[in-house]
Amino acid sequence: MPNTADLGRAEEKTQRVAAYCRVSSGSDEQMLSYYAQIRYYEKYIMENPDYVFVGIYADEGISGTDTRKRDAFKRLMQDCRDSSIDMVITKSVSRFGRNTLDCLNSIRELKTLGVDVFFENENIHTIRSEGEMLLTLISAVAQNESLALSENVKWGIRRKYERGHVQSIPSGKFLGYDKDKNGNLVINESQAITVRRIYQDFLDGYGTYQIAKRLTNENMSMTIGGKEWCASHIKRVLTNEKIKGDTKCQKTYNADYLSKRRVKNNGELPQYYFEKTHPAIIDEDTWECVQLELERQKQYCDEHHISTFHRNNEKHPLSAKIICSVCGCTYMLLESKRIGEEGRKYWRCSSLRGKNGTAVGGYAFTPSPSHGGSKNPYNIKRRKKLVSRHMLCTDVQIEEATPERAFINAWNHLVDEREKYLLAWQQTISGSDILKAYRAKEMVRLIEETGNIDALPYELMLKTLDHIEIGFDGTAEVIFLAGMIINFGTYN
Repeated sequence: MPNTADLGRAEEKTQRVAAYCRVSSGSDEQMLSYYAQIRYYEKYIMENPDYVFVGIYADEGISGTDTRKRDAFKRLMQDCRDSSIDMVITKSVSRFGRNTLDCLNSIRELKTLGVDVFFENENIHTIRSEGEMLLTLISAVAQNESLALSENVKWGIRRKYERGHVQSIPSGKFLGYDKDKNGNLVINESQAITVRRIYQDFLDGYGTYQIAKRLTNENMSMTIGGKEWCASHIKRVLTNEKIKGDTKCQKTYNADYLSKRRVKNNGELPQYYFEKTHPAIIDEDTWECVQLELERQKQYCDEHHISTFHRNNEKHPLSAKIICSVCGCTYMLLESKRIGEEGRKYWRCSSLRGKNGTAVGGYAFTPSPSHGGSKNPYNIKRRKKLVSRHMLCTDVQIEEATPERAFINAWNHLVDEREKYLLAWQQTISGSDILKAYRAKEMVRLIEETGNIDALPYELMLKTLDHIEIGFDGTAEVIFLAGMIINFGTYN
């Protein structure tokens, strides 16, 4: 009959033990080490009569500088908090973690929980009094080694860039490509259709928000995250040089080797550009046209004091397209509140230089008699004396239909007189400006296909109109993207 006291001592001696393994990369050599660690600790723990095998917690191809990305490590810590583990065995301090602060915080938490961590290579038990001091020194060395390794890797990558060697190009974060078995980018034809459409829609005058809304409404698939398209997704596709078969390296970099936080490279580090690294979805001319159009729109916003270029829609097609010739600001559509004019809509300059607008040099303005606040026709107060003052750009009002009528008349003029403009268009098409050549080619095509119009077609306006400029005398000057300027005089 066994002694009860001896059994109790045996039970006290038995420990629930787990092992933690980690490798920092997915290379073949590292993976061999990874699986070797797992087999070794399974055998080591299970063959020890004083240990009860709990399990192996293993992180594959994960950096040791940040515990947040180590799922197995987080499960280990939680099981220790749940009192499921008495001791953790790991190969070395560097396998447990290369961040000194995170490593010590984890060890201290485990120590308060009564969990011992045994580092085999260093022969350290953290539960002992001298364990933390030794661990601090060794952990600091491990962190310094991690820094040195990080800098060496960065240096090696940059030397490869300088020699013209392109590192593996990621395909999961942008639309249009997959990777073949050799790791090379190949075109995903179903996604490429969407890419080509985005480029064409943009050149047809649609903004990034409008394109995103249309793709979402049509349930077009996306691979760049999220359930719905947004303007930033479209902008990313339009500006990604990989779409035309080139690669720019080091657009972002790790700001901190511990957190692995990536930031945009704004000149802090050199960038490397490689041409024809993979098949192109968009040809060079189309891509260049889009970049020039993006720059044109930015310049347009700066010149006319607006934050967003694409403010129009089918209900208000000419929003942000009507420009004041005096101050350069856009016109806004207003509704009259005057007695007898209720509901009348008109366009007026939205000058950002004050509510009174900008003075027109050499011209005076006599305002019409003002009415008092009463709506009673028998109690209307009128100015006794009209005083002239400097004419302001905000004094100019044009009727709601005037800009549309100006565009229609200007378009019909180009259709009727196309032979007159044909030579200029052909010269522009054969010129060096790729964007203007594209616009002139489109103008010739659209005039032949569309002919005369009696209403404002929204899509035609997007493809052809730059803006309509309103003079202080009410003249409407229509400027087309292809460069033609049509002025028929006053439209009011």
